Amino acid sequence: MYNSFGGIFVAMLLLVLGLSLLVLGIFAAYFGSGKVRTFGIVLGVVGLVFWLLTYFAKGVLDVSLSFVIYNAILYLVSAVVGAVIALLIFLAVLLKT
Repeated sequence: MYNSFGGIFVAMLLLVLGLSLLVLGIFAAYFGSGKVRTFGIVLGVVGLVFWLLTYFAKGVLDVSLSFVIYNAILYLVSAVVGAVIALLIFLAVLLKT
């Protein structure tokens, strides 16, 4: 399947936005009370709606969602590994001085 840069960008944006809203909604619904709990439930539902929107818009976006998700995980892991290596170098220099 053809993967355009714009389609990948929008699909990644929608998937990450949906995941973030879902996780934050679950967090707020679990730990909140009253209005915050209601707000968390709404955030979780909106996150699921973004995921469904991305799934049904994959034809319009002209992307393979498995390709986008695979690359997102790959980029996230490489960013975390790079950050940890930089932190370890920083700590080694800091502790040597």
